[in-house]
Amino acid sequence: MSEELIQKDLINNPEKVGKWDFYNIGATTVKQLKESGIIRNVDYGKEEKKKVDGLIVLKKNVIAVIEYKKPSEFNTKTKKQKAIKQEIEVAKKLKTKLLIATDTKESIWVNVLTGNIIKDENGIEIKSNFNPKEESTPLLIQSILDSINEKNNQIKPKSLVNPTGLAKQIWQDIWSVSGATPENCLYTFVELFIFKYLSDLDVLKGIYNFHSLLKMYEDNTEGEVLETYAGTIRPKIKALFPENVIDKTTIINGTIFVSKDQKAVKGYSTVFRKVLLKFKNYGKLENIDYDFKSQLFESFLKESISKKNWGQFFTPLKVVRSIVEMAKDDIKDGVTICDPACGVGKFLLEPIKTRLDHFYKINKSGITSKITIHGYDKGFDKDEQKTIIMAKANMLIYFSDLIRDNAGATKDFAKLFNESFILKTNSILGTLSEPVENKYDLIFTNPPYVTSGSSNLKEEIKKDGDLVNYYKINAMGVEGLFMEWIIKALKPGGKAFIVVPDGIFNRQNDKTLRKFLIDECFIDGIISLPEKTFFTTPKKTYILAIQKKNKISDMQTDPVFTYLVSEIGESRDVYRFDIEQNDLQEAVTLFTFFKGNKKQFKKINNDKRCKIQNIKSFVPDEHWSIDRWWSKEEKIELGIIEHVKSISTDEFGDLINDISSTLGESSVIVKEVSLQNKTVTKLKEISLNDSNYFQLSIGKRIVKKEMVNFTGKIPIYSANVYKPVGYSDKSNIKNFKNNFVLWGIDGDFEFNAISKNTRFITTDHCGAIRILTDNILPEYLMIQLDRVKHEYGFDRELRASLKNMSKVNIKIPFNASSEIDIEKQKEIIKKYNVIQEVKKQINDYKIKIDELSIDLE
Repeated sequence: MSEELIQKDLINNPEKVGKWDFYNIGATTVKQLKESGIIRNVDYGKEEKKKVDGLIVLKKNVIAVIEYKKPSEFNTKTKKQKAIKQEIEVAKKLKTKLLIATDTKESIWVNVLTGNIIKDENGIEIKSNFNPKEESTPLLIQSILDSINEKNNQIKPKSLVNPTGLAKQIWQDIWSVSGATPENCLYTFVELFIFKYLSDLDVLKGIYNFHSLLKMYEDNTEGEVLETYAGTIRPKIKALFPENVIDKTTIINGTIFVSKDQKAVKGYSTVFRKVLLKFKNYGKLENIDYDFKSQLFESFLKESISKKNWGQFFTPLKVVRSIVEMAKDDIKDGVTICDPACGVGKFLLEPIKTRLDHFYKINKSGITSKITIHGYDKGFDKDEQKTIIMAKANMLIYFSDLIRDNAGATKDFAKLFNESFILKTNSILGTLSEPVENKYDLIFTNPPYVTSGSSNLKEEIKKDGDLVNYYKINAMGVEGLFMEWIIKALKPGGKAFIVVPDGIFNRQNDKTLRKFLIDECFIDGIISLPEKTFFTTPKKTYILAIQKKNKISDMQTDPVFTYLVSEIGESRDVYRFDIEQNDLQEAVTLFTFFKGNKKQFKKINNDKRCKIQNIKSFVPDEHWSIDRWWSKEEKIELGIIEHVKSISTDEFGDLINDISSTLGESSVIVKEVSLQNKTVTKLKEISLNDSNYFQLSIGKRIVKKEMVNFTGKIPIYSANVYKPVGYSDKSNIKNFKNNFVLWGIDGDFEFNAISKNTRFITTDHCGAIRILTDNILPEYLMIQLDRVKHEYGFDRELRASLKNMSKVNIKIPFNASSEIDIEKQKEIIKKYNVIQEVKKQINDYKIKIDELSIDLE
């Protein structure tokens, strides 16, 4: 323990710089800071012996490192550079972006990511002196943190940070006269934004320029100006950025001012002029910062009156950036990145935005790429085609600096955009129509889930022999098909970061998918996201991080990182305001540390939201919903749930809407399995006493005191057929070549299926049904027994003894060839599992509602 920290009482009462803790030290090592719980308890290597003069910290995350020097050590350029060099390696190890070197009269502000001095909004090196007591200091630090990255050393101009105001005004103008959907308003805004933007970059010149069009109002009518835009300027933009010859998409597709046959729409010329004037008043768009590009589409979504339709197209930017941060070390030269359901392309553009000039080189022969991105989306229907157009427009905005410096290379950029974002128009399957294997190094995606047309997609797959052989898992919903595609499309050693709905982790019918996942991949991590993370949908989702095995025979030995997120840094309502609590950022930070030392991380982790799970916990037959691996008491301590939850009547109404939405999605799954009806010739009753099919037995009495002396690995089952009462090395059953169903003789008459070649032991409270034919599936037998148990009245009074069980008859399906119908059994098992899961879901909601206290005042 550091004497300095104790003497200054800094552990319990640090100084403050704004909302951050400030430690003005100098005699305390990095190791001592770690041991005192001020910074994270991870391995900092040789830097642990170093002493730092000052730290600004928030929840163990280092915001800035301060290096204090005497004036005599800071009075020349060489001495200042030495001061920076002296501390920058420590700053890097501490994972901070900001280093401040000062003699208390003069300060140098350094971007640790680049090693360069930080400049203000005007491009001048910051001269402000670091004074922790000045009110302006935390504001300056926040501006720096919001602006600097691996490429940028300058504070962003405030006027360019947020496009919400302009987007909102123009959306309202367009919508008020057209009544068009917010989606079409958005496309139109983006088209005119690009028109103004290309004009400001001087890509559009002369009569095609924004300002030339605006000047036409001096001598022409509003209608004539709109006609000029539709008939002259729009074709010019499409000529500069040619369409993809296959899917026919380009960077613009507004449909309000210009009709589908490329004519000016009469009646809209006045509002067209009004919109152009607002763009003019907003000023030049050439220096668009990264947040502007990223937030452009999201800010429009926040104003949309049809947000419900957009929840799956737009992944919140904070989630996108968190996933990109998780994969940061893998985004490097030579990799191929894919998003098979790309929407507007943020998962592909965010990873490269700060390194565009590194990844893309422009010369006379065209554009040379050091990285390849492929975004796919479905475009079978005309309305579906617009998102890929927006993705290309988004890419153009992200590439603003390169386009400004290479204005004559628009066709090369168009070629790059067309190769990067591709519309799949040949089939309703979209991306799923191509059986891709071993192609991608990285996949980032938030695929669609449980759509009402999922049964149609599976019917389409059945028409194609190649696709039938490709999609063998028969998983539920559209998300199941995408998961199979993603795993197969990854190269050996490739990684995927996928937003998945809870059904994949919960549904019994998806145990085959979970087995496929764990057979083919290593699981690196699962992060639980809070409900309503996505716009207007209460769907429970997770971030799944996986790596494809080099060989299927490779066995995972590393543990799995799991984390419970309560807040993602923004309110989970229609407003999406920034909030201080951001568990997602903390999850990403810890995941980064975990990757560097997977086997030892559990020993140093003290975050109760984080649990490092043994891979053996991920059994395909059981759920993977990591939330359930925290007890109720743990969740109460973390503030995830309350002892008695009190909500307002408005919140209760929102809860009912959420329940309705979730159950509506469940009804889609129920309908999907209900359509899978197979004709059956007949159902035949067969007795459990029929020795052609079954052999019944019970075990021998074992008392508790005997089990104390038992050793071995064979589980002993008694009245509870799921939880062994002990283990031994010798079974009362000799042959395990058949499947079994166990039943509890006493108690609630429960059943458990045991696969062939799995050894077990039964007591006199547990019976075993040996199934003598592989044509009767143990899961089907369990369903039939569950259906008839009330008919026979087995309970604690009427024991399910050997004699009583031999009287039980069950119905077995037979086909037209008088053979036991295995496919019909599988169909019934699938339906049963779905029904049971929905019933549980409804019951869970009932319990949740019963536990609520509703404030009526």
